[in-house]
Amino acid sequence: MKDTQDEIFKAFIAAILQQTEPLPVAVQSEFNQIDETCTVSDILRLTKLHPPLLAAYENNRVWLRKQSNQRNKGPRPNAEFEINNTTNTEIDNTASDIRDLPDLPEILNRIEAQVPPRGFREFLIKILQAKDSVKASRDTILRSIADGFVHE
Repeated sequence: MKDTQDEIFKAFIAAILQQTEPLPVAVQSEFNQIDETCTVSDILRLTKLHPPLLAAYENNRVWLRKQSNQRNKGPRPNAEFEINNTTNTEIDNTASDIRDLPDLPEILNRIEAQVPPRGFREFLIKILQAKDSVKASRDTILRSIADGFVHE
C-alpha cells in the first residue's frame, strides 16, 4: 500500500510534536525554507536532517499504515457475538502495541477532525515556517484541538 500525501504529512507533524527539544538551528533553517509548494520529497528530505525526527516519523508511518490497514478490513465484529460464539476458532490479530506512541491516536484523531480533506499542507506550512517548529507544532495542534472542543 502506498501512503497518501496526507498520511505522510500527518506522520511528519506528529513526529515534530513528539520532539522534546527544539530542532538544531541548521535543521530549523531548512524547515523555514519550505513554502506552500511543500511536497512529499521535501518532507522525506527534512526527516533525514535530524535522527530523532526520522525515528519518530518512521514509527508514526508504521503506526498509521497499520491503522489504515485495520480500517480497510471493515467494521469490527460484534463483541457480544464473539463472546457467546465459542465455536469460532479464528485468532484475532488486530492488537497493536502503541506504548511508544501513547498520545498519537488521540492527537491524530483531533487533528483529522479539524483539518479539511487535503488540508494538511497548510497545517504543516504554519509549523515549518515558525521560529521553533517543535513549539509551533504543539501550539498549532493544541489550538486546533481547543477550537474543536469549542465547536462541538
